[in-house]
Amino acid sequence: AATILSIIGCIFSLMLTTGISSYLVGIIDSFVNEFGILILIGVQCIIFAWFYDLDKFIPILNENGHLKVGTLWKAVIKYILPIFLIIIWVIGIVKLFGDAEPFELIIDAIIIVAVLVVSFALTKYKATN
Repeated sequence: AATILSIIGCIFSLMLTTGISSYLVGIIDSFVNEFGILILIGVQCIIFAWFYDLDKFIPILNENGHLKVGTLWKAVIKYILPIFLIIIWVIGIVKLFGDAEPFELIIDAIIIVAVLVVSFALTKYKATN
């Protein structure tokens, strides 16, 4: 596993030594920010607030944290933050795919496929062990 990871890292590093490296980094950075991070934070807020009992976490957070949380924090986590994150995500996706050149779309598709393949492979690997 370490050898495979090292080979993948070496190939990726070689791509970043070419003249197109800053362009690739810009594509990857905008894709990860607009597509990945925002939707993951939004989904985590929804799962944390709606599928787990948010009220049982408030005493734990208040006991162990410096800031005290209450009903305002609960409303932000449950309603406000997911709505704003999803709106920002949709605007970013429209901008990302609306203004993208074909090369950028190919790089974005490669990232999506790579993330899905690795996710499914790790899930299958964990299920067999």
